Amino acid sequence: MKNKGNIRKLIKTIFKIVFFPVYFFIALIRFTSEKIGFSIRLKLSLIYVRKLLNAMLWAGIIVILAFGILKVYNTIAYNYKSVSNLLPQEGRDYSKIENYSRDNRVHVLIYDSYKNVVFATEPALADYGYKETLSFINAGSGFYLTINETIFKSGRDIILVIYSDIQNEIDQTIELSKIILYVFAIVTFFSVITIAGAGKGVFYPIREMTETVRDISESNLNLRLNVSGSKNELKELSITFNEMMNRIEEDYNRQKQFVSDASHELRTPIAVVQGYVDMLNRWGKNDSEVLQESIDAIKNESENMKDLVDKLLFLARNDKGSLVFQKEEFSLTEMLVETVKETQIIDTKHKINCSINEEISLYADRNRIKQAVRIFIDNAIKYTPTGGEINIGLCHDESHIKIIIKDTGIGMTKEELEHIFDRFYRSDKSRTREKGGHGLGLAIARVIILGHNGKIKVRSRAGEGSEFTILLGY
Repeated sequence: MKNKGNIRKLIKTIFKIVFFPVYFFIALIRFTSEKIGFSIRLKLSLIYVRKLLNAMLWAGIIVILAFGILKVYNTIAYNYKSVSNLLPQEGRDYSKIENYSRDNRVHVLIYDSYKNVVFATEPALADYGYKETLSFINAGSGFYLTINETIFKSGRDIILVIYSDIQNEIDQTIELSKIILYVFAIVTFFSVITIAGAGKGVFYPIREMTETVRDISESNLNLRLNVSGSKNELKELSITFNEMMNRIEEDYNRQKQFVSDASHELRTPIAVVQGYVDMLNRWGKNDSEVLQESIDAIKNESENMKDLVDKLLFLARNDKGSLVFQKEEFSLTEMLVETVKETQIIDTKHKINCSINEEISLYADRNRIKQAVRIFIDNAIKYTPTGGEINIGLCHDESHIKIIIKDTGIGMTKEELEHIFDRFYRSDKSRTREKGGHGLGLAIARVIILGHNGKIKVRSRAGEGSEFTILLGY
């Protein structure tokens, strides 16, 4: 057992000495790639180099082990076959075995069936005791691998123990290890250069993307990444980034337009108020008619500005994500009937019909739903000539509750339909000013319905009226 422990220690020592530079280099690469904040390109290159070194190391170890084992096996097999053939058929003349032992670095011990030494080319080896099957010993004069076999010769059983000196095989294995190490170093050197060069080509598109992204600013949001030279994941990343920039640019432009329109909407009433204030300052102190006219105008414009600010704040809360709906279970039928009656009282120039014949309840924000419905009804009133009809209906199917507002008004073109929910959009600006409003009503109604996970469907043709259908889930 002691000899087996010695051979294991020897083999471990050989591999530690031969492959220490390799292990050190791999450990250095691992530490460098994990601890130091290098670029992704360098880290990936180090990872590839490390994997290559690991693969080459294991390949080298397998080659060395296969070479060493094969050399030792061939040696002991050849010695065993040769010594077996040299055993005398009769008597105890072992001179041929002695000659073979001197020429081939082999020592032979022959035991009888009682494990007593009958013959030994090196008597000192008998001091190591009888060896079972296969073992290793270091006898000082050499490193031996022993093998024994019971053979029937000269009319009796004898135990043949062959000590094969494998020091030359070990030396050859070490020399092969050195050669592999030198080749390993050369291949590693050129591999590092090759991997580094390949990494430069792979990361060039990323560097180009970085420069493009760095150049994107408020003044040139139209810049996009070049996807023509990209491949695989990089191309997908570029396309995704460009799509994101398209949305950002669109939202940014919409926001600019929103601010511009809001400023324009506020500028007019402020100018009116300022004009009447100047008129009051000049003549209103003593002229009661001028005073009353100015008060009425300022009051109207103040209410107009308050209404606009309330709508802007509603939309701003929605954009910020702080808009909260106070949901409760209520009768949608009752709410619609109530809204229709209120509208009929206010508007006597149109025929407002109500086809609501069933009781339907809804879990939602009652006030907001009523606000949205009123917006659609007011919109129908604005664009329906005097004497026209507006029909409000309520029904349901298996998955949706449907509120239908249909008018016989002027209708809309296909182009207008694409923008009716845009903020401050007016299909006919001059007519809208006459009828009042800021172009925010439908945008607010859309926020309310979508906030309740609903949908809005619109059907309209120029000159044939419009139909808005609100779809709400149960």
